[in-house]
Amino acid sequence: MTDAPRRVLVVDDTEAHRYVMASWLRRAGYAVTEAATGRHALDLAPGHDAVVLDVNLPDMSGLDVCERIKADEATAAPVVHVSATSIDARSRTSGLERGADAYLVEPLDRDEFLATVAALCRSHAARRGITEHARRLADLTATIVPLASAGSLDELVAAAVQGAATVFDAPVVVVAAAPDGMATRVVCAGPGRPVVRGRLLAPVSPPVGPGPYDSTAADAPGVWREMLDRAGVAPTAWLVVPAVDGSGRALGGFAVATPDGPLGAEDLDLAEQLGAALGGALATLRSYAEEHLIALTLQRSMLPHALPEPPGLRMAARYSASDAQLSVGGDFYDALELPDGRVAVVIGDVQGHSLRAATVMAQLRFSLHAYLLEGHPPARALDLLHDLLVRSHPELVSVCVAVLDLRDGTVEVVNAGHLPPLLVTPEGARYVRASSPLLGVGRTQDRAVERIATDGPCTLVLVTDGLLERRTGNLREALDRMAEVAAAARTLDAGELCDVLLGRFDAHERDDDVAVLAVHLMGERSGA
Repeated sequence: MTDAPRRVLVVDDTEAHRYVMASWLRRAGYAVTEAATGRHALDLAPGHDAVVLDVNLPDMSGLDVCERIKADEATAAPVVHVSATSIDARSRTSGLERGADAYLVEPLDRDEFLATVAALCRSHAARRGITEHARRLADLTATIVPLASAGSLDELVAAAVQGAATVFDAPVVVVAAAPDGMATRVVCAGPGRPVVRGRLLAPVSPPVGPGPYDSTAADAPGVWREMLDRAGVAPTAWLVVPAVDGSGRALGGFAVATPDGPLGAEDLDLAEQLGAALGGALATLRSYAEEHLIALTLQRSMLPHALPEPPGLRMAARYSASDAQLSVGGDFYDALELPDGRVAVVIGDVQGHSLRAATVMAQLRFSLHAYLLEGHPPARALDLLHDLLVRSHPELVSVCVAVLDLRDGTVEVVNAGHLPPLLVTPEGARYVRASSPLLGVGRTQDRAVERIATDGPCTLVLVTDGLLERRTGNLREALDRMAEVAAAARTLDAGELCDVLLGRFDAHERDDDVAVLAVHLMGERSGA
């Protein structure tokens, strides 16, 4: 691309002097703007590379005009003072002290005049280039940082396309491949413009080369067209920058519109840095997504495939994964018939959100299941689980165990740091307040056991904290509201009650897993 001519503002109230200086500058290739007064000069000042300023103007001092030009970032170009009267050392010193970059006295020497203006334009361009480069590096950093923390592909491509449009001050398209090979495509027409998403599904096209390359308007993929039309981006040439992982596999990339011709070396360097960051972020996101899928599959496979249905009791459970793509928790539930005819139900939560949390959850769930089947009372079973946890894992775990005796309707509850279970009866709902420390915390006392005698139909509801806890919200108020909702839905069966609770407490973006277990005692006694 051809550089635009440098712009110089010439300010002198003597038309003949102004004509001579402007003519010299125009013949030397400068674009010249002329002004005869200080106020007119201030109006015209923005956007110039240098100002040639007469010291003695009819409406105000050239020294004052210089100070005002220098004080405003939009007009702060180099100033050359010229004067036919203020020519002594004191006058020149005063002009330089008040902001002038050079001081010439008339009669002017043409070569000296042009050399002075050229030198000041060069220094101004260098300073402006350094400032602009620093700004663009700051914009690049502000773009790259959110890429590393993006929790989903949609979040990542939106951050990338908006940031790149700001860095390059141009329309940008970002393409990213999902694990199934289909691509997410977005375009941003410029800084501050909205993100427009492509509606057509198609695989990511392989890049032509390993690094940035120029592409014509005709080369733009067909799947871009409707997206670009909706964003108001006209057909144009592009600089295409592939985004690859460490093995060179293409995961996507971005393209910057280049209607004025190929980008320069500085832009190419910024593009390569952004392409590398985008490739790294896409690779990390894909790795986390694969880990999440493994953990989620493991977690679901370790939960009961079916719940027992002894006479006089109906159960239902629901599990809902976190909305965060990279998060999987250690929530679990269980239900089993004990050798003595009673039924045990369990709900728990392993600290953390990771594949490890899901793995620890599976081990603890099966261990507790075995302890209860061996005939250990619930308090003793939790103590054994605590000892196993302390020996094997650093995590903390909350667990609540309820053992139901269908022969006489009694319920025995032991709670190790978990949310209290809710007992729903025809009269209303109340929490069972038995409580003892979390598993994994130093044990110094016997675990509290609460025994409840039920009379007639009732439902025991156990939930994990993901149902109720929010980053902004009061847990006590959420517990009270859950009791109100459950009491109002007490005539529903166990499955319907689970669905009502999930529906009423569904957050737009839930950042934790949720497990809900409802156990309905029908009030029938099975006998001794």
